[in-house]
Amino acid sequence: MPMKIAYFDTPAGISGDMTVAALLDAGRDRGIDVAALGHDLALLDVEGFHVSCEPARVAGIEALSFHVVVDAAAPAPPRNWRAIRSLIEDAGRRGLEAGVVERALRVFAVLAEAEGRIHGIDPEEVHFHEVGAIDSIVDVVATSWCLERLGIEKCFVGPLPLGTGTVATAHGRLPVPAPATAELLSGFDVVPAEGEGETVTPTGAAILKALALPARPAFSLETTGTGAGTRWMPDRPNLLRVFIGELEEETDRRVFLVEADIDDMTPEALSFGCDRIREAGALDVTVMPVQMKKSRLGMRLTALCAPDTLDRVSHAVLMHTSSIGVRYRLVGRVALPRRIELVATKFGDVAFKVVSRPDGTETAEPEYDDVARAALDHGVSFAEARAAALDAWQARILAREAEGAGGN
Repeated sequence: MPMKIAYFDTPAGISGDMTVAALLDAGRDRGIDVAALGHDLALLDVEGFHVSCEPARVAGIEALSFHVVVDAAAPAPPRNWRAIRSLIEDAGRRGLEAGVVERALRVFAVLAEAEGRIHGIDPEEVHFHEVGAIDSIVDVVATSWCLERLGIEKCFVGPLPLGTGTVATAHGRLPVPAPATAELLSGFDVVPAEGEGETVTPTGAAILKALALPARPAFSLETTGTGAGTRWMPDRPNLLRVFIGELEEETDRRVFLVEADIDDMTPEALSFGCDRIREAGALDVTVMPVQMKKSRLGMRLTALCAPDTLDRVSHAVLMHTSSIGVRYRLVGRVALPRRIELVATKFGDVAFKVVSRPDGTETAEPEYDDVARAALDHGVSFAEARAAALDAWQARILAREAEGAGGN
């Protein structure tokens, strides 16, 4: 069955307001407009702002611009991850769609993790500055709302331009890209941008890190949307385009298998290399023992990747292992549909991979990295953190079943 996707074309970069504008433009003929968006944003129960959307013309190209207008006397919003999570979850209890809540939480979760790594603090204690402002919170929730209304199942993005110079922040003037942005863009294709200025904002980077893959798939195009930025660029129109279409399931079945045989790397160095290959876009990376020439024992590194990431993955293998060549071939695979759900546990949020089985049943497994982080952050064993995650998941399932029974 075809998958509805969104592909972001970012020659001028990406920000939260440009993303919302492009998605609203793409949904203009489907009743996805700023009035309906504003109605649901009111569920955040944040005072002192309103949203607007106006036509824009940039370099002769028609687009939309999206604005979050904050009243001068508006109360300060919550600025740490814990408080923002509560704000969004409370909106869900007031009626904000579950898919919108889940996507928005994923965006702030990856941002909190990035800020936590940069500043050496617990993600729960991260204090957002620019991204904790009302307009940024609204941009994230509005982006999630648009994707949900458009029925987008997966997002993709092409190469991102890296600006130069400095940008004013709550921490003073910082180099572009800002540290949080640079951390979030790990694993994405980037290219140098002409001229000074910020091209990818922390909000834009967080949206991509949480919701998009760095790839350019072949798909059937349905409609497009164009969002306008606020800054004038001398060398290009400051526009973000989004292409909405369908990705045929067969496309997902064609992958490249990339192999390299290695006999002169330590396990630590090989492990590091595997991590870099995954960051380059590999769908899976495995290492198995093999017998090589002259009866030497070695390791066979195997990576699976989408056709449009073959060059990047092959480069990563050659860059981060001692191999002087790789083999690759096109193979078929069958992959079950899956999605990620974020579950609140007593040790923090844990992402679950939920898989739909052929008989219609679903299985779920907590993500290792989240369980490991929860265990380390709270000084408990991995087994205890995993058990808490499974208990929280089971509670969610029982609540859904009870809600379904009540509806009947």
